[in-house]
Amino acid sequence: MKVASEARPPVRIRDFGPAEDGGFAGSVDIGGGHKLYLECHGTGGPTVILESGYHDSSQPWSLSDAYPPAVLPGVAAFTKVCAYDRPGTLLYTDPPRITDRSSPVQMPRTARDVTNDLHALLAAAQLPGPYILVGHSLGGLFMRLYAQTYPGEISGLVLVDAFPVELPTQFGLQWPAYRQVLNNPLPRFTKNTDFEQIDIDTSVTQIAQAPPLRQMPLIVLTKTEPFARPSNAEGFSFTDLERLWIKGAEDLVKLERNTPHIFATGSDHYIQVRQPDLVVQSIRLVIERTKQGK
Repeated sequence: MKVASEARPPVRIRDFGPAEDGGFAGSVDIGGGHKLYLECHGTGGPTVILESGYHDSSQPWSLSDAYPPAVLPGVAAFTKVCAYDRPGTLLYTDPPRITDRSSPVQMPRTARDVTNDLHALLAAAQLPGPYILVGHSLGGLFMRLYAQTYPGEISGLVLVDAFPVELPTQFGLQWPAYRQVLNNPLPRFTKNTDFEQIDIDTSVTQIAQAPPLRQMPLIVLTKTEPFARPSNAEGFSFTDLERLWIKGAEDLVKLERNTPHIFATGSDHYIQVRQPDLVVQSIRLVIERTKQGK
């Protein structure tokens, strides 16, 4: 999610080939000729599903800045793990480009559209549940809605510096300016109709209207470094953004009893790239807690 916040993930890509562990990487038809790129590795269960932030393809889950392995191969060492490209998201080539690995769709979309696509993808790929959902930034909102919509399929959640659903309301009159930055982080894609656009306000309403999150193991990870300030950011206070982001993380922790709140010391918004080991261990902990019924 390109918030007014973050430095982009590094351009270098450390993917590992699907042949190395008998995994899968390719396009899956989820109906009507609509295809989504899916990459899965590892064996066993539960199956871990990785959801990227706003405008991000699946690639950040295969990046590691300083604590290898990256999240995708790290989790594949102990269970099956999958990541996918939402339509209109970015591949971090040089320069970045919109993914051609998933079919374009009409924009804007909502969290409900994303969760419907993911539900169809998991069924079409015949990936067995129950699932551990891992969502970064706006992807955390998507994973939260998925868990609220399909509670019988989900056994745990990991939220990686996730977008707080309370933020639009708490930001008040500053929210439209911040939303504009979220929607248009890279000016070169502003007029590209294929570029991912999410109706965040409607998506937040969908969370409120969905059934409550049922009890399940949850871990919340939060950055400690401030958001970067892009050149097109104006009309809102970064001091307020940082304060409300932390408050939003605290609200996420309150969703479940005994939820660990882990601060990624020294990390910016891309915790999964800066400290992938921390995300991998959080996923492992959630899996252990599901086995213990905690």
